Amino acid sequence: MILFYTIVLLLFGITHWLIQRRAAALGRAYSVLADKVLKALHGPRKPGNAAYDACAIAKQQFELGGLVSRRDRAEAKHYAWQSWADWFGKATNAVRNWKGQKLPYTLGVLDVWIVLYLIDHFGFGDVIQPRQVVETVVAWFTG
Repeated sequence: MILFYTIVLLLFGITHWLIQRRAAALGRAYSVLADKVLKALHGPRKPGNAAYDACAIAKQQFELGGLVSRRDRAEAKHYAWQSWADWFGKATNAVRNWKGQKLPYTLGVLDVWIVLYLIDHFGFGDVIQPRQVVETVVAWFTG
């Protein structure tokens, strides 16, 4: 029972760490794109008396729009993964804190199920029958 609980906690912990790392990586990517958007928005400007080049301004606006679109997608991914990481962290903590309440009963039932499955799987069901086991135990206590 304790081994199974430890394995479950270990798997939950590793999964939470991986999800948290993915969210952090997406957060860094979002930060880089946000900086690029700010640099493109407040980039070098033409002097006030320079000739007005509509094509250059349109190209700058088009590139800025593409950067903003990529930034928004990165932001949405980051917040989705971060909310998933937060939820999974809460679930992991709930399983970790469940130890003294319902866990012994739940894992006890699981242990019994695993033992019965193994008895059936390896063909000991013919040798170990419930009636025979009960009669043997009763004989030990009465004998």
